[in-house]
Amino acid sequence: MNGEKAARSEQAVFDDLETLCATSGFVHALAAIAVRDNMIVYAGAMTPAAMAASYARERTVRTEFTTLLGLMIKHPVDFSAADPKVVDDLVTRASTLLEELHDRLRQPMFDAIIGGMRAREAGLEVPAETIFARGDVLREPIFYGGESAYSFQFLELALERYTPDDGWLRANKGFGIAEAHAVARATGRLPTTRLSRLLPGRRKDPDWARNALDAFALTLEEIAAEARVGTDVAQDVLDAFTAPASPTNAEFKALGDFNLAAACPLVRTPDGRYLSLQSYGLYESLYDSPFYWMHADAGYRAEASKHRGAFTEDFVARRLAEVFGPARVHRGVAIKRGTKHVTDIDVLVTFADRAIVLPCKSKKLTLAARKGNDLQLRSDFKKSVQDAYDQARVSADSLLDPSLTFLDAQGAPLAVSKLRTIYPVCVVSDSYPALTVQARSFLTHTADEIVRPPIVTDVFLIDVMAEMLSSPLRLLSYIDRRVSYTGRLNSMNEHAILGFHLSQNLWLEEEYSMAMIDDTCATDLDAAMTVRREGVPGSPTPDGVLTRFARTPVGRILAAIEHRESVAEVDLGFLLLTLGETAVKDLGKGLEAVAARTRKDGRTHDFTHIFAEGEAGLTVHCSSLPNAEAIPELRRHCENRKYIHRAGAWHGLLVRAEDGLPKLGIELRFP
Repeated sequence: MNGEKAARSEQAVFDDLETLCATSGFVHALAAIAVRDNMIVYAGAMTPAAMAASYARERTVRTEFTTLLGLMIKHPVDFSAADPKVVDDLVTRASTLLEELHDRLRQPMFDAIIGGMRAREAGLEVPAETIFARGDVLREPIFYGGESAYSFQFLELALERYTPDDGWLRANKGFGIAEAHAVARATGRLPTTRLSRLLPGRRKDPDWARNALDAFALTLEEIAAEARVGTDVAQDVLDAFTAPASPTNAEFKALGDFNLAAACPLVRTPDGRYLSLQSYGLYESLYDSPFYWMHADAGYRAEASKHRGAFTEDFVARRLAEVFGPARVHRGVAIKRGTKHVTDIDVLVTFADRAIVLPCKSKKLTLAARKGNDLQLRSDFKKSVQDAYDQARVSADSLLDPSLTFLDAQGAPLAVSKLRTIYPVCVVSDSYPALTVQARSFLTHTADEIVRPPIVTDVFLIDVMAEMLSSPLRLLSYIDRRVSYTGRLNSMNEHAILGFHLSQNLWLEEEYSMAMIDDTCATDLDAAMTVRREGVPGSPTPDGVLTRFARTPVGRILAAIEHRESVAEVDLGFLLLTLGETAVKDLGKGLEAVAARTRKDGRTHDFTHIFAEGEAGLTVHCSSLPNAEAIPELRRHCENRKYIHRAGAWHGLLVRAEDGLPKLGIELRFP
């Protein structure tokens, strides 16, 4: 790995890290690491290039930083001034030990790969996905995999998640969730504000490491003022997320043990200030910890669990209703065979002849699973994902059974039209490490022409998808494309796949059996989401599928039909969204030409475009005739073309002469 003859054990490296974190001056080193790795530095506007720095290989990831913080508070923390050279040495030593620790966690994966290669050389068949079905192998992606949520999502969703529990929080903690949200936001943002003034001149300041620590140390009064709450309320919130005075965290004896720093990421300084070194950890704790506080109250436990489950369904339904419209999104659909209850659909979306079935679960990955316990990993996955998928599959099959009845949440009959495609999407409510990797290794599923392979994800990706793909056509098209590559796309998380699609248009040629999508493919998406949610300067839309053809004739057609609930126009939209730049230009020229001719002579003009090696085609008519006359003429033309080209599907589009925009579309789909 690093040229070692005999690699040290993981525990030996962990113990050395603990010794280092107990060293005098290490708190200054941790502040220096926070400046280097937890901050995104940009000038003027947020850009993908600026965001790319957060994906640097040498960067300390969030779980590593929390490990260092947790080991530091196990011993009395020395806050006295430290020489910058000492700080630099501590940073270097920490980085070396963290890399060695990463090597230890990677080793089982390399051993499994080599073992698989040798087995195949011996004529044995070893599926690649079985490599990640081992607990010892999964520890690496669980610990080092990319984050499934943006920090601001934890903040925003915590506010919605715990509003129903506000009474309990006020009675037992002295604050409501809105006040906790405000204090956490202020505590996370104030160091960034200070550092934005400090960093430009740090190279001229020989004591910049000491100044960096000061930037992260906040008084109660300034936090309360920034949060606009009283100091007594701010005190209660801060105390809930502050680790007890060190030494503490005695249970943190090995990687994977409970680490108090994950739940209580704030540290008190000797002069009473609050050290906030990592805003991400604080925001995540705001999203996670209140449930465990309430769960410890036996009298409130059931109510807290009910609210937790309801939040997941409510949030998913609300975000999708913003895309599809409230009339197309249904919560709590009961499926009946006569008086017998068959199953429930947590969230159901119907649009044209397509449906999305979304079972929602609230189950986290346990500590035993994170430590690589195979049985616990599979048990957690079954409760969180496999059970959800099994429910989704029963629901999907039920939607195709005309003998069943469907009732909405109020018990009223719900009419379900004939469906051509159903997409199961399994959603968990919490950050579930390496979820994409685990789904690829553990999930047992079936698929056919109607019920497609599932997407396994969380509320955070649903939020991002609804934000960036904000029309029914765009979102359905992406889901359809994503599931069509099940088993052929390999990525650590779904954000990278979505980011690649937004910038490059997700497309995989049939000749490729596997494609790897790196986490860095999410940088454009990361930058756009940060601009949208954090209010920083920059572009709110990644350059790519949402921007490049917006002003072309094809782009204008897509804009005109992307909210229309017409089977023919949805299918046409799916087809147009697969086009490359050359095809878009050729199609645009044809649209402009027929519109110009009809404007000139008032007669019907047409052109035809062939797609996908003759598997489908499009015939466009520009006509001044009334629709009653124009539609039969268009249909006859499409039937002839479909027959000539022996295509499985043919699309017809009737456009207006004045601007070339569609009046309506038709589709012929049969052998």
